[in-house]
Amino acid sequence: MRKKPGNWRGLLNKGKKKRTFANMNTDSFYILLLCFVSGMTQCFLTLCGIYMLLKHRNYQFQRVFAFVLILHGICFFNNFVVLVCNNQPYSEFLNTFLVLFDYVIVGGYMMFAMSLVFPNRYRMRQLLLLEIPYLIAMLLFAICRNSIVLAVVQIYTIAVSLVLLVYLVRSIKKHTRMLMDNVGDLDYFDLRWSNVLIILYFAFQLLWAIESVSQQSWFSEPSTGINLIFDTLYCFICIGIALYVMHKLIHQQVFTLSPVDECENEPQEPATTTSQPKASKPLIGCDIDKVMKEKRYYQDNTLTLQKLAQHLGTNRQYLSNHINQECHMTFYDYINNFRLEEVKALLDSQNTENQHSLEDISVMAGFNSYATFLRSFKKKYGQTPSQYLSGKKS
Repeated sequence: MRKKPGNWRGLLNKGKKKRTFANMNTDSFYILLLCFVSGMTQCFLTLCGIYMLLKHRNYQFQRVFAFVLILHGICFFNNFVVLVCNNQPYSEFLNTFLVLFDYVIVGGYMMFAMSLVFPNRYRMRQLLLLEIPYLIAMLLFAICRNSIVLAVVQIYTIAVSLVLLVYLVRSIKKHTRMLMDNVGDLDYFDLRWSNVLIILYFAFQLLWAIESVSQQSWFSEPSTGINLIFDTLYCFICIGIALYVMHKLIHQQVFTLSPVDECENEPQEPATTTSQPKASKPLIGCDIDKVMKEKRYYQDNTLTLQKLAQHLGTNRQYLSNHINQECHMTFYDYINNFRLEEVKALLDSQNTENQHSLEDISVMAGFNSYATFLRSFKKKYGQTPSQYLSGKKS
């Protein structure tokens, strides 16, 4: 991304400072290197966006991320526009205008974050409202050509980013709690991985605003600046983050409570008419642990609270109250306790004639992810499965 416009022409101009032939060659090398890295990043982000649109567009957040990647790729092409238009009377205007276009990309990432954390709450036209201030800013600057517009946009972005940071982190925490109360495996529903990205996003916006004010050149002056290092590092960070987020989004799924489940959470009106006698009390209470061990429902890695309630012949809310109030744990922890006990039994039964790999054992017990299995085992027993086996042999 470009910096705040300033005296960045001196690198390529025949300006006030006389430059030797060697210095000019060095400057050209740095310029070509940065252009190569920018072009590579542009191609990579654009191709990633196209791939997402063609292969993974089931959810709104996947489509939004794909469009943002393509738009971000176009942003890197703008660097070449600035270079070609150097020395022109309108060069400073163009540079500032393209900086404002960069902030349209920022608005796009805000849209992506909102669609990821709230996949079923906002429609696309509602998310597009986040882009309106940046589009208005571009229009205002094109009319008045006053650089104060850029300063206002920077302050606005920092403020909005801070509000979103608090709002999204709190929402992700609430979402995680809902998941742990309803599903036995978080791997494809969990959003905690995005917490770090949201915090880094805010930190980056803050640093970018500070650097935009302090930096006075777009390309590096090899003898005085380290702009090239920061810009090249930024390109590689963009590639790395894009790969990481794509990997997560390809497997990300959305879990929502059914309308029946949501109604069970609402307070019920007292009955005003004579009702039919209630059915016998569902299978619950002290029998549930015995039934779980006998039927081994926990081996189903897609097990949810609703599915288990159906197996047990009760309703979701009744089962949830039992697990939370009687067992004092979430549904996720409750199911994983049975899975870990199964794992421990399988490890204890290991012998020369009956050998299973740890990964096979985790699947047999109902874990959907080997990494989750290792993390859960160490949390419960204070050691890894390998360490547990080694202790048995010694």
